Amino acid sequence: PPDLILLDIHMPEMNGYEVCEHLKADDKLKGIPVIFISALTEQLDKVKAFAIGGGDYLTKPFQIEELHARVETHLKLRRLQIELEETNARLAKANGVLCRKQEELSDLHHRKDEFLAMLSHELRNPLAPILNAVHLLRLQKNENQLQHQARTIIERQVTQLTRLVDDLMEVSRITTGRVQLRHDRVVVSSIVERAVETARPLMDQRGHELTVSLPPQPIWLNADAARLQQVVVNLLTNAAKYTADGGRIWLSVQQEGGECVLRLRDTGVGIAPEILPRIFDLFTQAERSLDRSQGGLGIGLALVHRLVEMHQGRVEAYSALGQGSEFVVRLPVAPAPAPPPPSTSKETAEPTGPSLRVLVVDDNVDTAQTLAMLLKTSGHDVRTAHTGPNALEATLDYQPNVVLLDIGLPGLNGYEVAKRIRQQPVLHNIVLVAMTGYGQETDRQLSQESGFDHHLVKPADFGKVQQILATISEKASPH
Repeated sequence: PPDLILLDIHMPEMNGYEVCEHLKADDKLKGIPVIFISALTEQLDKVKAFAIGGGDYLTKPFQIEELHARVETHLKLRRLQIELEETNARLAKANGVLCRKQEELSDLHHRKDEFLAMLSHELRNPLAPILNAVHLLRLQKNENQLQHQARTIIERQVTQLTRLVDDLMEVSRITTGRVQLRHDRVVVSSIVERAVETARPLMDQRGHELTVSLPPQPIWLNADAARLQQVVVNLLTNAAKYTADGGRIWLSVQQEGGECVLRLRDTGVGIAPEILPRIFDLFTQAERSLDRSQGGLGIGLALVHRLVEMHQGRVEAYSALGQGSEFVVRLPVAPAPAPPPPSTSKETAEPTGPSLRVLVVDDNVDTAQTLAMLLKTSGHDVRTAHTGPNALEATLDYQPNVVLLDIGLPGLNGYEVAKRIRQQPVLHNIVLVAMTGYGQETDRQLSQESGFDHHLVKPADFGKVQQILATISEKASPH
């Protein structure tokens, strides 16, 4: 087709208006610019020409220079139009590809969340019986020094593994904004002390000299103690990883105005200037050692940054290659609370109230047996079951006060077991406690909807189990 059409109006068989209308009705030809050339000078003739798709109107007689100028202008416009259409087509194609990629990424993100949840569940399952066994060892009398040291090592490493599993889950929670805080009035020194105790084995292993400076007076925060402990542990672990054997690490806490300021400094390898601005980004992991021997998931400092922000605080990093690093955390100080009443509670194997009938349901036999042993040591009557159908049968036969129920059971899952128990009027008063490796917020919501009274994530703290049982015992005891 031509690049441009010069069209007269008065022509035999079909006038110029009709020709133009046919051109504009054809998808392949409608983009060709049309310049009408006519001796008609009435305004209505020109209006009609433009109305049916004409691009210009030149009245006879005309100057050839004017014709050349108009033709050249419309040819340029046509070329620009073609380029624009081609660009739009490419953009539409690219947008289609982008949409498909976005759908694929969304699907991958969903599958990643499912994988992390399943991985966390599978990793938590073996941790539960180990932790139960440690609790049983702790309750034994006449423990010698070697047994105490061995048990302490096992307990510390189980705690470390549990923390690693929790950190793994944080990847999903951070990206979806599902990190939730449980605020309470806490003293920062106790948080730091627990964090140092957790991280010290790594420092001792590498011969680091750790200097901790805490204020003589308590500094109170309105914070989630476990989350802030995670912040300090991650900072200490990070410093230990990238500080050579025999290096030094300093940790100090002080109050500056209305802020609690925690500073952690090391003599490590430092951070390259191009990495420093991104050091708190998720999965950022600077090449700070030639052999990459430290590894890690690259989420520790991202967790620090996000958790500090959620506490209305801020964290900053200062570093230079070969000159160590310093991380500064600033958190708002809270007023000191009223002194609490004296507490006489402590972990014990002695019964805390009337003996309860407890049914423990878990397809992991070791988990069920070790938890049952702990409960029997605490004075309760205990039975176990390992499948969903067996759990229902045992509940009807045994009529327990409490059912500690795993979710991932063969035959019937824990949610379905809980629903069926709630459908039985004779079992209406039974307390149902979910004991599971599934710990996301959606899992807790599903537990509640299925009829559970409590949701504990494996490896569950036996102290929390005791608290639940003590509350039930108190309600069951005569007044």
